[in-house]
Amino acid sequence: MKKNSDICTPNIHNMAYLTKKDQRRYIEVGNFIIDFSDGDVLVLDSVKDISPLYPMKAMTSMIAICSSGKQLLTAKGKKIELSAGSVLICPPNIRITGEDHSDDFECKVICVSDHINRGLLRDKIDVWHNVIYIEQTNIIEMPEANMKDMGFYFSLIHSKLKQQPSAANNEIILALLRAFLLELCYIFELTSDSITLHEKKLSQGKVLFNRFLTLVSNSDIKRQPITFYAGQLAITPKYLTMLCLKYSNKTASEWVAQYTMEEIRYYLKSTDLSIKEISARMGFSNMSHFGSYVRKHVGFSPSDFRRKQ
Repeated sequence: MKKNSDICTPNIHNMAYLTKKDQRRYIEVGNFIIDFSDGDVLVLDSVKDISPLYPMKAMTSMIAICSSGKQLLTAKGKKIELSAGSVLICPPNIRITGEDHSDDFECKVICVSDHINRGLLRDKIDVWHNVIYIEQTNIIEMPEANMKDMGFYFSLIHSKLKQQPSAANNEIILALLRAFLLELCYIFELTSDSITLHEKKLSQGKVLFNRFLTLVSNSDIKRQPITFYAGQLAITPKYLTMLCLKYSNKTASEWVAQYTMEEIRYYLKSTDLSIKEISARMGFSNMSHFGSYVRKHVGFSPSDFRRKQ
């Protein structure tokens, strides 16, 4: 077994994202903005030790697929072991430290930002939230067939990211990422109890946080006051924000803003609705307020953001 002093850092040439100088791999398709230079999507082909990957960009979830060997890790004071045939799912803002790892340890890593996950998993986001924010750090034991599928997805995504960018290639990358994440969600559902049974094992606080995310995700108008969501959960706004900070390191208001911006991105980039129609649909009292909100979060006016290539 190797110790931390024998750390082998990932080869930088295996990182399928771009430097600030190379803007050719900036992807903007539909309601997704994927910037490799900022780490919205990061792919590592051959990782010999997970420890050097941390600290990672905030709001980026890590998926590590172990193909051989094993490594002992510590996350939030909990000892875990990543070994061949298993997948590590780690939420944002969780620091992992590595201990021993075998000489033959190797894994492939995909890191995807929260807003990309939500955009790609709109119909399965509750399953993802349950694993990422309720269970926290997970080791999923994969059946051999599913493990092979994960490897195929990874190879295709890695290959496409290295190709010359084009509109068609970008669309394929997004489709592959969605398929990869959906496959994981279906495996989560197969390897765990139903959400209802699982909630019985959780603390009340974790259940409330999970239900808050579900409420925001399912709301037609997501930009509601925190008092509205707290009232739906029969708790105080202060307690709701405390729960959000505890389980995700984000306030309730930040969650609402993030969901709201995903909806705005979708309408601006993927529909022909006028900006006035989008503003009304999102629950803004006037277009001026809507424009200020969009500029605050993306740095562009709604019309400029819609035209931006």
